[in-house]
Amino acid sequence: MKLEFGSKSLTYDSGGHASATKVILTNAEGAVVPVNLPAESIDLSNTELLELALEVVYEENFPQRAENEKFNTLGEKIAKFDDMMEKMQEAIKQSQQANEENHKLVKTVSLTINEVLAMVYSEEETEEAVNEEPTQED
Repeated sequence: MKLEFGSKSLTYDSGGHASATKVILTNAEGAVVPVNLPAESIDLSNTELLELALEVVYEENFPQRAENEKFNTLGEKIAKFDDMMEKMQEAIKQSQQANEENHKLVKTVSLTINEVLAMVYSEEETEEAVNEEPTQED
């Protein structure tokens, strides 16, 4: 049964204040389904009223199904969030590994530089000792 927009009207309470927007849904077989929406809905387009009214009918007739769909949507969002968290954790792990490798590399370069400096200073001291002539006092 395909429902379509039939009409809309305001309903009023005993005090003369608008209390609801009454949307009438119809179909080709002559069905008439009244749906009450908030009074301020009267200003919406017929298409928007049809969508709201169909949602009300759907939730009233299939409450568990509508709730399940909402939970399924929530479950999908949680799964995407979990996937993003795993990717972030992997990126952090790779970053930490890169940092450790960089630290080791810096340490190796530092040790190498220290060794080279030690050899240079050692060679300079040796050359100075060789070039120095013993001084004899007469």
